[in-house]
This record gives sequence, C-alpha cells and structure tokens, in this order.
Amino acid sequence: MKIRRFTRSFLSIMAVSALLFSAYTNAQTPPELDAKAWVLVEMNSGTMVAGHNANMALPPASITKLMMNYVIFSRLKAGDIAMSDNVSISEQAWRAEGSRMFADVNTQIELSHLLKSTIIQSGNDAAIALAEFAGGSEFAFAQLMNKAASKLGLSQSNYVNSTGLPAQGHHMSAVDIATLASAIIREFPEFYAWYSEKVYTHNNITQYNRNKLLWKDPTVDGLKTGHTDAAGYCLVGSALRNKQRWIAVVLGAKSVSAREKAVLELLNYGFNYFDAVEKLNQQGGITSVKVYGGAAEEVLLQANEPINLVVPKGRAKEIETILHHSPYFEAPIVVGQSMGLAELTLDGKTLIEVPLVATSEIKDAGWWKRAVDSIKLSFKQFWEE
Repeated sequence: MKIRRFTRSFLSIMAVSALLFSAYTNAQTPPELDAKAWVLVEMNSGTMVAGHNANMALPPASITKLMMNYVIFSRLKAGDIAMSDNVSISEQAWRAEGSRMFADVNTQIELSHLLKSTIIQSGNDAAIALAEFAGGSEFAFAQLMNKAASKLGLSQSNYVNSTGLPAQGHHMSAVDIATLASAIIREFPEFYAWYSEKVYTHNNITQYNRNKLLWKDPTVDGLKTGHTDAAGYCLVGSALRNKQRWIAVVLGAKSVSAREKAVLELLNYGFNYFDAVEKLNQQGGITSVKVYGGAAEEVLLQANEPINLVVPKGRAKEIETILHHSPYFEAPIVVGQSMGLAELTLDGKTLIEVPLVATSEIKDAGWWKRAVDSIKLSFKQFWEE
C-alpha cells in the first residue's frame, strides 16, 4: 500500500527526524480505482493513506475554481474587496463556455452572488467576472492564483485561467488539490459551508450542485467537481464522521457515476480502517525535569503544538510516547528553548519524533542557591560517573 505524510507549508508543522510507516502494513489494502490519479488524505495530520499518480500534473477542469475561490476568500479577509461590491459582467465573461450562471452582459451583480455561483453551480461566467474584478484581468488574476499556490506549497500547480477551461500549461496534481481543499476548510470555515449547498438560482434559472454525493451521503459536505474532455471526470470530496475529516481526490474518471463511486470508496476506506489521533496535547506539559541553579526547581516540557497522527483502526491506545531529554538542566532557561524529543512509536517502530521545549522562563537563582546547587550537581555528576 502507499502511505506517507506530506508537508503543508501553510501550517506550522513540527519538525520530524523520523517518520516510518511499517506500523501500517497490516491495514486493509486500499481500493484500486479506474481513474488517472487519486489520493486519500486525513485532513488534520496531512497523512495520505492511499494514492495513485498522486503528484502527476493533470488538467483539473473546474476544480481550478477552488484556487479561484481561495484567492477571493483571502482578498475578502484582507478587506481588499467586499461581499457587497457590485461586479460588472464583461463580454468575455458573458461569452464563457461550459457551465454558466447565465449572467447578462453589461450588468452588475453583487460579489457574494457571483462567488456562490462558482462554488455551487460552477459558473464560468461568474469566475471570469470575479477574476477581472479582483485582478484587473483574468490573466493577472491567474498570477495571483499561482502566487497563492506557491505559498501553499502546491508544487505541481500552474494556472492560466480562473475557470479550468482547457489551456496549455494549466494543471494541478491530486496531492495539490487535497492540500488546497484542506486550506479552504481550515482557513475559511464560514465560506466552506457554501460547498454543501445544493441549489443555486439566477435569472429565474435554478441549477443544482454537481457534487451529487451531497445527496448520497449526509457526511459529505464538499467540495468540487470538474469535467472536460482532456481532464475526464474529476471530483474532490470531503466528509466528516465522528470528528474525523477525510479528503478524497479523483482525477480522470470515465463518468460521473465512476468519479462518485471512487470518491465514496476512498472515503469509506479511510473511515473504516484508520483512526485519526491527537497526541502530546497536555496543557500542563508532558513532563517536568529538575533544574539546578534556578529560581524554580523544575521546568515543564511540552510540544509546541499537538501532533496529529493516523493509525490502523482500534490501535490508538497502543501508541507509546518515549521521552529523550537530559535528566536535569541548569538555569537560565528561556521559554521555547529546545529541551529534547518525544518519540511516538507503534509496534516498536518510530512514527514521529517531536521537539520538546520549555514552557516557562527560569532565571538564575540568588548567589547562595546557585552555590548550594552547584555543590549538589557536582556530587550528582561524581556519583553518576
């Protein structure tokens, strides 16, 4: 099976010196799918437990709009644009091919309405109008998309337009799509809710969300479909069950039903055979260690942030934490100072090594305590030798 942890540059990921996956070898074999590429990722840890051609650059069709949305969300958050802004519909937007909201040329439509169109109904005319409004031109907006992709660490993504209509040099990988989907869910929860809306109406024309999994599985709440002749049938879906979220990406399937079946198979595989686990989340520190020559007798150590892992189903309680640090420290100590490692293991195999840091500042003690502690430390070191 194929399993690894991929780094998301938009998060502060704890440095790791070892990440072995032999602990996963007893897990159920992942499904084999009839598609060009796919991945299944647990969102909080970024762990990919199944994949095929995961890093292959492929045409993403309308899944492109996830990045278009991400840039608009970011501009809204920064205050550069507002939901109430009126956006002009140019002739270029009006003439857009493929899925459309049927916006009338030379009219103005509120930004929020256009944004919902790109999310729910996948309107190409709405996407072009938003790109022209926020970037000056669709080409200039595509450069903003590429800049955002670089910031997120999407190494196999390049954008030429805002719609995903076929264009030379326009591509994404399945891993990049999963990373982008994670960023949207995490950074913009207020907008993510729109991806689960099923109906969109404009000009008295009602259209339905193309992600039919919203009707088939109540735990699925996004994200996006795509289709062109070059891309095939594509779908990125996300589901939340029992506080666990998995993201599945399928590119180049042969039909609508095939992409839906593939994404559901991947999601069910993740939920049925793995557990997402949060470790090293102790608020009071992981352990305390003796301090000599300090104003305090002990220092609390902890990880910078909780660590998320994925393990085979039912084995979360078997994860062991092994601490590697000095039996004592000498003052002064500053907050965040590196103090050792916590090694998480399963079946004796290292899953991850996490730096431990001091949770508080410990200043030098007065001269008398320093002198007494110095003598104590000398005796301790003598007997240890």
